[in-house]
Amino acid sequence: MMRGLSGVSRRGGRFSGGGRIAFAAAALLFAASGAAAQWLHAAPGGVRETAPTVAPEIVRAVRHDPSAFTQGLLFHDSLLYESTGLVGFSGLRRIDPRSGAARYSVALGGDYFAEGIALFGGEIVQLTWKNGVALRYEFPALRRDRLPPFRYAGEGWGLTNDASRFIMSNGSDTLYFRDKKFEIARAVPVTLNGKPLMHLNELEYAKGFVYANVWYKNFIVEISAESGIVRRVIDCSELVRIEGPPVIDNVLNGIAYDERGDEWYLTGKRWKNIFVVKLPK
Repeated sequence: MMRGLSGVSRRGGRFSGGGRIAFAAAALLFAASGAAAQWLHAAPGGVRETAPTVAPEIVRAVRHDPSAFTQGLLFHDSLLYESTGLVGFSGLRRIDPRSGAARYSVALGGDYFAEGIALFGGEIVQLTWKNGVALRYEFPALRRDRLPPFRYAGEGWGLTNDASRFIMSNGSDTLYFRDKKFEIARAVPVTLNGKPLMHLNELEYAKGFVYANVWYKNFIVEISAESGIVRRVIDCSELVRIEGPPVIDNVLNGIAYDERGDEWYLTGKRWKNIFVVKLPK
């Protein structure tokens, strides 16, 4: 989900100093300039069709802890669960979605850099960036001392699930569908305008689609879970404008869906707001 403090980038230092700032500035400029654009994707038979860009309708804003480096977000049974990152600051918290207050929190400690989370099989599973483990918490107690972690190769970024599988991102253009033992069952490349869409980050699954933040972009993409084709681009530049992040690393990141209310909770790293929004049908 992005690293960013004190010159540390999520990509393990690939972007540093002036080059990293230039990359981020260019990325943000691209996101803003493309907000009103129409995106194309390859349809069956090779015909290109336009994937519309839509904007969320803001319902309300909820206070968010501005120190929380949001890496994952989910909604369940009228509560929000948030994974926060950075070594020494990583944790898992249960949040009141009306007030934004944390009702309970767990600190990871050690050298863990927490990432995305999913609630699946009676557990919350929490990725780590480079530790190669997915931590498992009993739910709703949020205890992890009795559950051995899942292990995986490479980086962990975003995590969600459908009815039978975990869905994971690692900063590439690919979604990895994992079984209940966290073994890879399927890999689905994601394309936008017929081209690979890199830096897939925080994830949410709803209504047969995977919704993904894209690192340093002011939009969310709605992805077909079967084909990997981006069907809609959700322009969140107005949310970013209202939030006014003071530094470039405080990017849009965090997607949670409330099925009962048909509302979405969207936030970012160290944002002071969680925005509750509706999406066009």
